[in-house]
Amino acid sequence: MTDLFDKRTSKEKLLDWMRQKKEARTSDIIKWGVDNYSNRADRNARQLASEGYLRRMDDSEKRFRFHDCKEDVWVYVGKGS
Repeated sequence: MTDLFDKRTSKEKLLDWMRQKKEARTSDIIKWGVDNYSNRADRNARQLASEGYLRRMDDSEKRFRFHDCKEDVWVYVGKGS
């Protein structure tokens, strides 16, 4: 259900979701965008990474944790971490 009084942008909502989730694959972020009527969730994730809120997981860590994952995994790091 859409909250009519929530004035946050989809980018801010994505950041709050990532803050709770801690890490998400690109497909999870795109699914979040579909569920929340945002067709630019992946682009917002890349912008949040350039602003220092998210980072892409290293390939070695991704291989260790997800074994055969071919897509990027995004990790929430907070501002300035």
